[in-house]
Amino acid sequence: MRRIILCALLCLSLAAPALAGLPEDAGDPAAPLRVQPGEQATPADGTWPLGERLEPGVRIAVRADAAEPSRFRVDLTPLPGHKSSPEAPRACLGLASATRRDLYKTRAVEFRIRASAPVAGILVLTTSNTQDRAARDRSFGSFVIGTQWKLLRLPYGALAPLPGWAAQAARQGLRPGDNVLRPDSVEDLCIGLEAGRWPAGNADQGVTLWIDALRFVR
Repeated sequence: MRRIILCALLCLSLAAPALAGLPEDAGDPAAPLRVQPGEQATPADGTWPLGERLEPGVRIAVRADAAEPSRFRVDLTPLPGHKSSPEAPRACLGLASATRRDLYKTRAVEFRIRASAPVAGILVLTTSNTQDRAARDRSFGSFVIGTQWKLLRLPYGALAPLPGWAAQAARQGLRPGDNVLRPDSVEDLCIGLEAGRWPAGNADQGVTLWIDALRFVR
């Protein structure tokens, strides 16, 4: 018995240094992914899903750009019967990630972007109350996407509450929060074209976006 106890104590003492070196939330599946300033997102990063998905009236295909594999290419194709309306609720059609992230060490989203035709761009970011994840706030920032590359830097503090979010939250079984954007508890985010605002005279045709050098910075 004494030999067994000594063996167990020895194993614990050997494991202690390794356990001490683990991140605070290691092994906790509910813990957000901690992002270090300057980390760049690429199509090889599985937290930014590639492939096709359907949004109301639109097919979205996200893939690595054939000309530059570290760059995202997003093809947006209206489906038959799609109707574009500037009065539609503000929503993002594009590169999206639902991986929960801790962006506490950063202050802004930075990326390069261009489109096959000038379009209204949008960043939508959803954060939750760390004490009650069902209580969420959704914020957005608007910008113009041209046919030439543009470098954008959108500070979290410059984002505004998303109009109509209370109704959207209710449809998703969530509750609107207290209009406080919490970078340490980002539930999802999207960068892309603003739904309902397709290029003038091109509402029935597709649009391609290219997004490069996407990172979270101080």
